[in-house]
Amino acid sequence: MGKERDHHVAMTVGDFDGSLDRFMQRMVQFKEKHPNSIAIHECQSQSEMDALTAFRFVAAPAFRTYCVGNDIQGFSVDYALPKSGGTVPPLQLATPVKRMRYSHFGCNVVHEDVAFPNGIDVDAIKYALKKSVEHECHGRLPAEHGHGCEYKAPPETQQRWMQMDPMNVMNPGVGGLPSTYRYRTDN
Repeated sequence: MGKERDHHVAMTVGDFDGSLDRFMQRMVQFKEKHPNSIAIHECQSQSEMDALTAFRFVAAPAFRTYCVGNDIQGFSVDYALPKSGGTVPPLQLATPVKRMRYSHFGCNVVHEDVAFPNGIDVDAIKYALKKSVEHECHGRLPAEHGHGCEYKAPPETQQRWMQMDPMNVMNPGVGGLPSTYRYRTDN
């Protein structure tokens, strides 16, 4: 292959009746069958495991720091692609300075951090990406972090929330619902 690897998979594997040994045998067999395709590194210390695990929690703040430090702007988004080979959704409207994708191994949830120079309408790009995920890649939004205020929840979900919180005081404005007391739409 000759080029630097750009995909990394971090796994925590438990050992139940020799399952760790079987897992490692399969990894070695795959590596033998596909030379230069993967490198296997097994953490040797608790500090190494802690550092690897910390990546999950420092990636988002590190991305924000990267943007601020380089005087650029960016956004983060999560989505799920179909298990039948979903493709990388295209970015439309502008070319990013940096595009980083993080996935959950085996479940097709993707976290993406995308940075652009100042002066670019990142909201327009973010919503175009979301549309592409749903309509071109047949993925789902949101994938993992809930509807928040960016995604409109399905009507049955909205109805369930309204029944659970009739005064709309727990999460006003979530999932496309009004942020007003008792969901009033009149002012």
